[in-house]
Amino acid sequence: MTTLLDPSSRSLVFAVFSVFVVICLMLCIVTGADEDDRALVRSENRRLHSWQQGIAMGGDTTTVATVTVLVGMVATSGFDGLGVMLGSLIGVMLLLVLIIEPLRRHASLTPADMLDARGSGGPAVRVSWGAVTLLVCFPLLVVQLVVVGNVAAALIGQPGTRTGCIVVIGCVMTALAVSGGIRGTGVVMIAKSAIALPVLVVAAVLVLDRFGGDPGRLLDAAANGSRMGDAYLRPGGYTGDGWVGAVNRIGQTFGMSMATLAMPAVLMRAISTKSPRGARTGGRWMLTELTLLYGALTVVGVGAAALVGEALRQAGPSAQVLTPLMLGRALDGGGLLVAALACVLFLTALAAVVDVTLAAGIALGRDVLGAYGKTAGSRPADKADGTASRWSAALTGAVAALVAVVVADWNLVVVSTLWLAVCGAALAPVLLYALYWPGFTARGALWCLWGATVLSIAALVLSPYMSGTPASIFPDQDFRIWDVTIPGLVTVPAGFLLGWLGSVTDRRRAAGEVRGAEHVWSTP
Repeated sequence: MTTLLDPSSRSLVFAVFSVFVVICLMLCIVTGADEDDRALVRSENRRLHSWQQGIAMGGDTTTVATVTVLVGMVATSGFDGLGVMLGSLIGVMLLLVLIIEPLRRHASLTPADMLDARGSGGPAVRVSWGAVTLLVCFPLLVVQLVVVGNVAAALIGQPGTRTGCIVVIGCVMTALAVSGGIRGTGVVMIAKSAIALPVLVVAAVLVLDRFGGDPGRLLDAAANGSRMGDAYLRPGGYTGDGWVGAVNRIGQTFGMSMATLAMPAVLMRAISTKSPRGARTGGRWMLTELTLLYGALTVVGVGAAALVGEALRQAGPSAQVLTPLMLGRALDGGGLLVAALACVLFLTALAAVVDVTLAAGIALGRDVLGAYGKTAGSRPADKADGTASRWSAALTGAVAALVAVVVADWNLVVVSTLWLAVCGAALAPVLLYALYWPGFTARGALWCLWGATVLSIAALVLSPYMSGTPASIFPDQDFRIWDVTIPGLVTVPAGFLLGWLGSVTDRRRAAGEVRGAEHVWSTP
């Protein structure tokens, strides 16, 4: 990246980044959560409007992996990169149709409240939901911190400062999450979207203009620039061929849709809307924003293949995070577009860190620590939840920064795949069962949450991501038992199966003792 930004552009990006952080800190202090806000989620008199929550939810879905890894996948692998975007849009539509309104109707602070209201909750389920939510949030948080630390170090021009950048930025973003709450972090997310979406749309327009506005010319140039020829427009460039490639491709789209449906930060914002109808309105804004964004990212990725495909091949897999910047240099030799795209990477990662930290803190403080009333003491429950969530968010952010320093040289695709696999296989089935199956029980929820989590981790540990290839975490060892790297086709159905099996074998259900089975369809 040091070769992509000249000194003037580097100074511009650093100045914009600094101003953004200062403004966000001020906004979080002014608009953020009061001391007595309910677990940092609900400020009854100062909630964001539904359309604002929708834009923020779209920002939650757009992590730095979306802007960098997806663009890099489209640039280097062609068709397969589009499967992730398609899966994400399908997940948003499922969220809008199936989840967002009934979730807001039944949950007061976290999805675990909905499980209690629908008769499939309890302290053990609440703790399990919170723990699995943390397992989803933590890898996502680590990925954002590593990427933004790498970009910041390259921006400064001193790669050796990466560790310091990760720690400092992690601390600043944790402070924003703790001080801002749902409203303050929502303002940060809206500000990020207001900057990132226009810049990416402008980059897409410049790409099309370079090829005379002809998509056919652009695709032909991308096929030639990627050195893949006609294979660029066919499946298999990233997922592989044969039965392994088919499992990877289906699992990619299926798993991504389920993971998007159950992303903790998005669910957190859906619950914090003013009403169930407001939640649906927010979902429409979210879908509109993501449709525009993914359209722009698709054009940017294809343009990168066409214009800088050779440079990407020479740089190797590590170049994915730099793909938007390399394209910006090819489109604008003066560096202004590169500076704008670098700002987008910064702001996307920083905003994701803020919201994911908040979601993790609420899960730990409200669901894990507060499940048995241990946080309340002599204080009112709402204040106790809020205090526990603040300290939990601070702890989560600090530990994530330390872990990010340790794993900064790992293959981040492995870490990203972990949170996607667990979210899609463990959290999504529990949400859908709790809302739409009257016979779903606490035992089914526990089997699904822990069984699918263990299965997802095992599937990745025994895959080429962990051993057996030069890109593995342990390249000198080989304990893989299958070549599938995207296990969604296996783990998501297994999660549904475990939830069903645990429920139908529940003795309390057979005895008619499951609370809520008779009135689960009623609306409070």
